[in-house]
Amino acid sequence: MACPERNAVVFPQLCHLICVPASRARNRLYSCSSSQGLDVSGANSFEKLQRTLSMELATESCTKECDHAQDRTVPNGDSEENFALAANDADSRKEILYNWSGIKCIGRRSQILHPKTDVEVSNLIKRAKSKVHIVGSALSYEKIMTVPLDDAEARLLSLDQFTGLISVTETTVTFGGGTPINDLVSTLSKMDRMLGCSLGVIGIQTIAGAISTGTHGQGLFQSDFASMVQRLKVVLPDGTISTVTPSSELPLGAIITSMGTLAVILEVEVLTEPRRVFHCKKLAIPYEDFLESYDEWNRQFEHVKVWWFPETDLCQVWLVEEASAELSKEFLSSDRTVPVKVSGESDEMNHTVDKYLQAMSDDTKAATTSDQPQFRTVRRFADAADLVGYHEQILCKGIPVPQINCEIAIPLNRFQEATKALHEWAAVQPGRIHYPFIYRATGKSAAWLSPAASGPVVWIGFLVYVAEDGSVRSDGMETMKQLQIILEKFNGLPHWGKHYHPDVFHFGEHIEKFSEFLQLRRRLDPSNKFLSNYLEKIFI
Repeated sequence: MACPERNAVVFPQLCHLICVPASRARNRLYSCSSSQGLDVSGANSFEKLQRTLSMELATESCTKECDHAQDRTVPNGDSEENFALAANDADSRKEILYNWSGIKCIGRRSQILHPKTDVEVSNLIKRAKSKVHIVGSALSYEKIMTVPLDDAEARLLSLDQFTGLISVTETTVTFGGGTPINDLVSTLSKMDRMLGCSLGVIGIQTIAGAISTGTHGQGLFQSDFASMVQRLKVVLPDGTISTVTPSSELPLGAIITSMGTLAVILEVEVLTEPRRVFHCKKLAIPYEDFLESYDEWNRQFEHVKVWWFPETDLCQVWLVEEASAELSKEFLSSDRTVPVKVSGESDEMNHTVDKYLQAMSDDTKAATTSDQPQFRTVRRFADAADLVGYHEQILCKGIPVPQINCEIAIPLNRFQEATKALHEWAAVQPGRIHYPFIYRATGKSAAWLSPAASGPVVWIGFLVYVAEDGSVRSDGMETMKQLQIILEKFNGLPHWGKHYHPDVFHFGEHIEKFSEFLQLRRRLDPSNKFLSNYLEKIFI
């Protein structure tokens, strides 16, 4: 049965594909993610979001399966990018799992298995006659784990039965690979501990997915999620259950960030440290001062995050460090559920925010007063105030929004010249992106495939939002590619879990152990059982 609603949104993460009008479905998703506290670490897991959406939307007689069977063609005619958010077409098929925003097809629901034990996972892999990939929170943009829809033997393994705390030592904790970051952080908070790295923006991703795609936070004094891993329990392509440590025959550095191409990660042991309180100072800085001071900020403060708005050449800067005893006391004497404001509100960014809201309104066909998350995300920059709170309350506050999101890492010592190149591009291409460029520096990574494997990098993020009808602005995808081409010239490499064009980048030239990784992958998986069609472009 075809979905009765035009401009419908599919919520593929639910137990049934649910078809609702786009605007109403998004409002439900947004209000749920806000009111249920998805943007606060530990408040809700991805499963809770699924259950909440399922209960709310089912009451609207929307439990019909939709005929959305494949990625949707962007209405502007871009043949490379397709979106499940767009209107129905006659070729749609049923029972398809999409990524979290309904943009990319992952596989059929009938192809998904939910093993409960290590042995079950091992046996499924041993007996597999075709591709075997892992599905976590379905956050990755590109089809790094997509299985062919017409392959009845292909399998997607869900690790939703491998969650929760397994063991604790004085300095580490071990969790099931399918545990959402939010749940992990919440569990640690009850022990008065925190992770040994900076958190990323989104907390609904699983710990195995975070390390596998090279997810990171910010700060030169640490690196990515993968670099805090001390031990993994994995299942290899031949079904062998193995423990991987820094001293094991299998190199931990190769396994930790490998996008599921080397192993299925069942357990993750990570470093922790005593929980601390942080002070976030927010500044409005001109572009020229940002260019001059960024390196110094990163060497002075534990965590630094910068948003550069090219339309006004103004930047919002977050300088985060451990709070003083006095500020810590003020926060700890509160109810601790939200950060405490420790300064007055500044309106220095408000004009810039208004300018971007209007541009987004024009492109996404929504009013500037809209409560959609992309508008709420940009409004956060207005009326800025310094904060004191726990790490996750300040830095893990992302709101999931349908978008085309790119992030490219360049060596930190090339920050200025790369940013000047982006500045030149923005001067002749005004209004091409909906959100400011995001800058986050990290230290050297232990992961072979990390862009930071050779030393400190700065990650530069940029995006365009998806409109109500599932489209992006007519030049949106071309903009994403242009910016990737610019940054590649400065030895840029992409975030493995976000949007990128593999043909733009020279992985073998800029990743020191890339050839070693290819050799190891061929040895462990000679039949390419774990290698998706998309990743074949890179690893074969």
